[in-house]
Amino acid sequence: MKLICILVTITLLFPFGENSKEKKALAIEIGSNLAENKILCSFSHPDKKDEFYIMIEGSSILKGNVRFTITNYNRIKIYEEEFPAIFLIGHGLPFEASEIEKENFIKKRISEFFNEDNFSSPAISAEDTFDEDYSNKEIWEDIKSDQTAIGFYYLIGEGDGRSIAYSKKLKKVVMYFNCC
Repeated sequence: MKLICILVTITLLFPFGENSKEKKALAIEIGSNLAENKILCSFSHPDKKDEFYIMIEGSSILKGNVRFTITNYNRIKIYEEEFPAIFLIGHGLPFEASEIEKENFIKKRISEFFNEDNFSSPAISAEDTFDEDYSNKEIWEDIKSDQTAIGFYYLIGEGDGRSIAYSKKLKKVVMYFNCC
């Protein structure tokens, strides 16, 4: 089943220079959101749209923090995670990359965070098998038994792949797979 998500907005602010007054003024003007991406997508309910939102806030892209939230169709936050923006750097960027290259890589990760390929329906297909090293059996069975559950996958760093879905039984977002 192909999922349809609506891209609401993408705002990426490219630096004018590392210590530029223009950059700092612009960041302050928009509330220190240095990059953001937002979509509306079915997740907690197959017929309603939840808001997926990711942003970097702080003094710079490399020193900022990422906030990833999912707010359901009733405007209730059902998922929130924060981590340093530098954790978005992973495979695909040379170790000796410049600060500008690192910033651009992180901005690209933000802009691609909600790509359609990161969503799956059902979250766990009938052919997928449980692996106790990377999943909790109860959560896996709960999500696998709900063929209307929609999965979302995202990667932090080089080896922290996370698959989440909304558990109707538990009435919350759960991580059903976490691996390299």
